[in-house]
Amino acid sequence: MGVISTEMYEALLLAHVPEDKAKAAAAEVARSQDVASKSDVLELGAQLQVEMDKRFTEMDKRFAELRSEMDKRFAEMDKRFAEMDKSLAVVRFAVFSGGSIILALLIKLVFFP
Repeated sequence: MGVISTEMYEALLLAHVPEDKAKAAAAEVARSQDVASKSDVLELGAQLQVEMDKRFTEMDKRFAELRSEMDKRFAEMDKRFAEMDKSLAVVRFAVFSGGSIILALLIKLVFFP
């Protein structure tokens, strides 16, 4: 038995409570010391909220970094597609204008500079 339950046990014996009942009551008091109080629960809740806020802030930062990286990559892809569109426009012009020699020259200029 702990200090509190020992004190309870002795107090119960002094009050003429039978020894077996005094031991049982003292043991129950010792077990009840492990129960969280309302203030304990509120304190843990506050600590949990602080930790969650910290983690959500960290996740927001990571998502912002990811979004920035993806924006850069999509911008690069847009640039590549624009270059390809220009190349295809040159080829289309040559094909639809009917000049195979012009087409050959344009292909050489575009793809083999």
